[in-house]
Amino acid sequence: MKPLEGRKRRFRDRKDGFLVRNLDPMGKLIPFIMHSKADSWVLFEDKIDITHTQDFLHTMRKSQIPRLTLYHIIFAAIVRAYSQVPELNRFVAGNNIYARNEMKGSMVVMKGMQRDSERTMIMPRFEMDAVLTEVCEEIERLANPIDRNVKVKNDKNANDFDKLELALDLLPNFLLRFVFFLLKWLDRHGWIPAAITALSPFHSSFFITNMGSIGMEPVYHHIYEFGTISIFGAIGSKNTVYETDRHGQVHRKVYLNMKFVVDERICDGFIFALGFRQIKSCISRPEQLMSRPEKVLHDNLDRV
Repeated sequence: MKPLEGRKRRFRDRKDGFLVRNLDPMGKLIPFIMHSKADSWVLFEDKIDITHTQDFLHTMRKSQIPRLTLYHIIFAAIVRAYSQVPELNRFVAGNNIYARNEMKGSMVVMKGMQRDSERTMIMPRFEMDAVLTEVCEEIERLANPIDRNVKVKNDKNANDFDKLELALDLLPNFLLRFVFFLLKWLDRHGWIPAAITALSPFHSSFFITNMGSIGMEPVYHHIYEFGTISIFGAIGSKNTVYETDRHGQVHRKVYLNMKFVVDERICDGFIFALGFRQIKSCISRPEQLMSRPEKVLHDNLDRV
């Protein structure tokens, strides 16, 4: 099940999204007041109690999902949140707000941990009602073929993003400037070819980077001016603390720090709060990700 599956495109809709036609006055004016993502990004951070999540991880690795990681759980939690708060899956283009018609995440995959190591991107796509096992399988399906011992240009399993990247790298700078000027102009008007957005990590529902994998705390990562990403999340290393409860008992807790940059134009603060409350709940109690949501909500786009 995809977002807004079966909905027919109408005038002013795009290949990658449907125009939100029922905005309140403030929602309609905001893209004109704040023209760019640099003008409209909001930063926030939170820490999530993953004490129970760690136990869940160890149990599932021994039984149902041997390659399960915390990263997989975070992706699955975000997919679940989007299924319950679909307004998060919006983007702004040409002073209009659109509901995206797919669930697509983006992530960087390092081809090593040396100073000269290269990187690639994968863009897993998910069904709205995906469970944790399916999210894990989709990410692994794209990540496992990557040969981390060779350069991108020598990787026989190079994905389509790598091939496009290598082709663009052959162009001189003046041609690259023209190509990206043209792509940005086409994107602003909704005319960018679907073949390009399919390969672009910058045209995704969300982008998540794992700073904890290199021993760092999360950073506030910008949301790119190029493309339609509205939410970028960074996760950091885990922190163990000892807390005293109201009865004077000391408990060991493990927390995960996360930082997000979001485009505030896509929805109001209340909707963001609902969405990120759902993400925190699913990460802290990942058992709920093993079963499908009772109901999948679709974005309400039309005037009553």
